[in-house]
Amino acid sequence: MAESVLTRDLAHERSVAIRTLLGRPLIDADDDADAFRLVARHAGWLTEWFESACGWALTVDTTAGYARLAKRSAGAPVVRPLHRTRGSEAAFDRRRYQLLCLVCAELVRHPHTTVGLLAGAVRRDANLDTSRHGERAAFVDALRALLAWGVVRASAGDVDAYLGSERGNALLTADTARLHRLMASATAPSALAADATTDDAVERLLAEPRYGDGPDEVASGDDARHRRARHRLARRLLDQPVAHLDDLGPSEADYLASPGGRRWLRDRVAEAGFELEERAEGLVAVDPDGLATDRHFPAPLGHAHQLALLLADRLVNTGATGARTLGRLSAARLAAEVDAVFARFPSWARGQRDEGGAGRLGREAVELLAAFGLVRLHPDGSVEARPALARYRVGEPVVRAATPSLFDEEVPA
Repeated sequence: MAESVLTRDLAHERSVAIRTLLGRPLIDADDDADAFRLVARHAGWLTEWFESACGWALTVDTTAGYARLAKRSAGAPVVRPLHRTRGSEAAFDRRRYQLLCLVCAELVRHPHTTVGLLAGAVRRDANLDTSRHGERAAFVDALRALLAWGVVRASAGDVDAYLGSERGNALLTADTARLHRLMASATAPSALAADATTDDAVERLLAEPRYGDGPDEVASGDDARHRRARHRLARRLLDQPVAHLDDLGPSEADYLASPGGRRWLRDRVAEAGFELEERAEGLVAVDPDGLATDRHFPAPLGHAHQLALLLADRLVNTGATGARTLGRLSAARLAAEVDAVFARFPSWARGQRDEGGAGRLGREAVELLAAFGLVRLHPDGSVEARPALARYRVGEPVVRAATPSLFDEEVPA
């Protein structure tokens, strides 16, 4: 009896550690001591589990005080942008990604610096104009991402002070070991040819030679293909909101259709503490504790979330019998639907009512739906509903009467 209780508790601890790492692939001991201790306690088992289930490498450095899970996507592109840590937490744009990469490269060479010196060091390569508030904001957002990951520490000042003035400053110290662990690519960027095109560079960085990918393949044959299919399935199910069957490749679909493959996947999902939903159109691994989820939908996180919910009702049609069918909105129809929402709620999203504001918010909403696997975006600008979107429906608000007070009740004479 005692042994079964210990076994159950051990399995629970490991499942919590798995889902914690899925939600936060870089855990800092100073930021969350309890989570780091849990991962460190089961480091050996977790390392083997992630390698076997997903083909991901886990590094747990108890001396430096961090754990890093190097996740790789099941396929590209994956609409999972980095988000800013201030304001409305908008997604990073191209400029912020550029500055983040250049800042990391400079910190590797000079791990002890200041905000001002760092901005000056990347100014030439980034064409950074620090006299403009927008440029300083993009630079600070890149630094704040590194601060949030525990890769950079700030002292004797405030990084956010640089937003208000070029004179704002702070001392920065980078952990170069963590900096190098940020990259999850099997190919180091420094190994790319100087004249490599963007497409070639992306292909090399995404390649996984262990499966026979790319020019440096080290594995081939049935074993490698079998392992790749298994890992890609687990990656889709454990690290993406939904796994639609029509997104699977032939080898993944064949493996999932086999009794042994389906049983293997169910076992991995159970070990991770998820509840598996198996539908005709796909699979969903639901985390009852929300540990593995870094972003939620629906959620009261701004106008894009609210608009996305309203668009969901336009993309999934409900018939007279209650049956729901998936629809598709052209670019023009999508713009018209967004305009109709703005007209219906004249006091809503006041900050988005400048020229082009409705279009920007509409793009944010559909990109949000795409990030959760609820719609498919087409090159012509149209948006197509995916089966998982039928789980959502905007209902009529329910207004409950307030609880009467003692003063509202009749008191008998």
